Amino acid sequence: MRKFCFVFLLAAAGLFSTIVPAKAFLTELRSRGYSLIPAPQKVELEPGEVVVDNSWGVDLPAGQDQFIGGWLIDWAKELHRLELQGTGKGRIVLRVVPGTVKATEDPALNDQGYSLEIAPARITITGNAAAGLFYGVQSLLQLLKRNAAGELTLPEGKITDWPDLQLRFAHWDTKHHQLRPEALRRLLDWLAFFKVNCIGFEMEDKYEYPSHPVIGAPGAYTKHEMQDLTRYAMQRQIQLVPVIQAPAHFSYVLKHEEFAHLRADGNNYQACMCDEEAIQLIFDMYRDMIEATPGVKYFHVSTDEVYYAGICSKCKRPYNEENRSQAWVDFAVRAHDWLAERGRRMLAWVEYPLLPKDILKLPPDLINGVMSTDREFLDNEKKVGIRQLAYSSTQGAELLFPNHFPTGYRGREDRGRLEEHAQTVRRGLELGGNPIGSFAAAWDDSGLHEECFWIGWATVTQYAWTCRTPAVEQSVADFMDVFYGPDNGEMLEIYRLLENGARFFEDGWENVVSKERGPGYGNSNGKGIGTTRTDEIMLPPAQPAAGKLAVEPVFGTRYRENIERAREMRRDNDRLLGLLNREIAHIDRNRYSLEVFLSIARLEGYFIETLLELDRAEKSLVRAAQADSAGDPATAVAHLTEANNRVAELLTGGDGMWKELVKTWEKSRYPKNRTVNGRQFLHVLDDVKDHFADRRVGLDYMIAPFERMHLPEWRKKLEQCINGYAAAHNVPVQGLKQERLED
Repeated sequence: MRKFCFVFLLAAAGLFSTIVPAKAFLTELRSRGYSLIPAPQKVELEPGEVVVDNSWGVDLPAGQDQFIGGWLIDWAKELHRLELQGTGKGRIVLRVVPGTVKATEDPALNDQGYSLEIAPARITITGNAAAGLFYGVQSLLQLLKRNAAGELTLPEGKITDWPDLQLRFAHWDTKHHQLRPEALRRLLDWLAFFKVNCIGFEMEDKYEYPSHPVIGAPGAYTKHEMQDLTRYAMQRQIQLVPVIQAPAHFSYVLKHEEFAHLRADGNNYQACMCDEEAIQLIFDMYRDMIEATPGVKYFHVSTDEVYYAGICSKCKRPYNEENRSQAWVDFAVRAHDWLAERGRRMLAWVEYPLLPKDILKLPPDLINGVMSTDREFLDNEKKVGIRQLAYSSTQGAELLFPNHFPTGYRGREDRGRLEEHAQTVRRGLELGGNPIGSFAAAWDDSGLHEECFWIGWATVTQYAWTCRTPAVEQSVADFMDVFYGPDNGEMLEIYRLLENGARFFEDGWENVVSKERGPGYGNSNGKGIGTTRTDEIMLPPAQPAAGKLAVEPVFGTRYRENIERAREMRRDNDRLLGLLNREIAHIDRNRYSLEVFLSIARLEGYFIETLLELDRAEKSLVRAAQADSAGDPATAVAHLTEANNRVAELLTGGDGMWKELVKTWEKSRYPKNRTVNGRQFLHVLDDVKDHFADRRVGLDYMIAPFERMHLPEWRKKLEQCINGYAAAHNVPVQGLKQERLED
């Protein structure tokens, strides 16, 4: 499904041109120096500015949601050091008056509408409903800015606003990590500022599942914790929607011996869809999550990449294209009816192996999590009444950092994900889709930190709220001002440098058939197809042959192009580190985001140093061989020692870098695969999707290639060579470093 959606996004060129073109100029607010994301629908400004100070107060009628007034007071202080004490004449009036904003024929959209009227001594925020009032408050908080005199100002005038799409999802994926509760609350607070109103919370094994506790990982969220988090989200107009991977991507359940008999065709990737016990197990998990998220209206059953629907020997129908599709339909309809009885509207990935004709068998209130580019799919969904989410991935298959911007790295012509996000809704409308919302996906497949996704979450939501405007460049500037504060300096350059470093990291490794992992079960093309697994490797430098110092250079020859590029990248990485250290001291908001970026920049820098230092170490070995041939064993030992010390220092530096990275990331995350109350995490590979390598902090793809170089063993072997050669030639060994990479 994720590959399918990525192709969908790449097809989105010249979008929405037949409907309403995107505006490429500054909005009126931005031209006056004010930032607001998502950009509002209608703005009517007067020439003047209104100054807001600590003497202003907040008026909220009795009987209305008092939380909203408290939110305004708290965040005005948090973001702007504005203490609304109510001692003067200025008033901020908050009220709910149904029908104030009559923008659409859809009540669900109108409920989120608001008007914001800014005049001297009086600001009035009127929401059609509580949601609209809350969104009006977010807009007010974003718009406040300080003038040259240090006063907080707002533009005089009126904003009338409502969303284009009802549901605006941000995706949390817990495959490789579990966030601490305080980190989840911070995510909810800031996503609320961007008017996100749904979280697709992909739970996997990070919930305790009271009906089957063995499924929950050690320390998984409890029912009480999830209910508390659900209430916290609801106050912020956000629904915490469970996403349960089933019946495929089910290894987090089927890895346990208690459920091994429910595997389809013996593989732990998918449950047998013809086994009633397996279906009831899935429904038990649904029930557990419904109880954990009281008051939520939706439930995402996933149905992601159900490659082998109906392959199980317990299924009575022959395994073929028609019956695969029918097995998918049977499960989807049954899950829908089960959830409907319990008051939940079902979302699913409506995709392969479903045949377009079988869409007509699906219930009309089902929501497809992605808009297809297949006309027959869309036409049949329209006949049934099925609506879609405008799906856009903020991550994809990138390592370290997403390609948000068109970097032009090594001639790449990608437009960048942010531009793709901006086109997704427009493309869906042009193709005849009927989107009800957006889905800003943030898959944990490559272990990226959630701080890498903020600009993607905000941008997808921007174009779900107002799909026609503004230009992406302005949306980026608005995001930077809101998320990092107005003094965000070089943040755009930091993003671009991080991206270039990440792309260099990706390109710097060789891909070879894995020696660590056996072949997989298959892929979407069938059983036994595409089963070869690959690993990223880099060969270490050559070593002197036994009994002599002759060296045939390998590293410097094989990786010459990357080594030359590393010299250029080092300058960029030095600049990146300098900018990050500067901005951490200047940024007003979300400094933790920059701490994470700094840890990534250091990892990128360590990769650069690895290339350069190993090249230098190999050259020292060559010089040692030359000295030996010239009859100068003392110089040979000195060069050998230099090669050893370079690698020893590299390993020591890497050990420090990894420790600092883990420390930084674990400010928001629990330690990976932790043991809680004596219970250990059970790790088993997924038979099909090998996204489950057991590594630190979800950095499996990033750490593993370094480990495959076996540099500690390489250095130890060289040390033995040095000592043996020195003893044979009666030469003392001086300054030999023996540091090693710690566990």
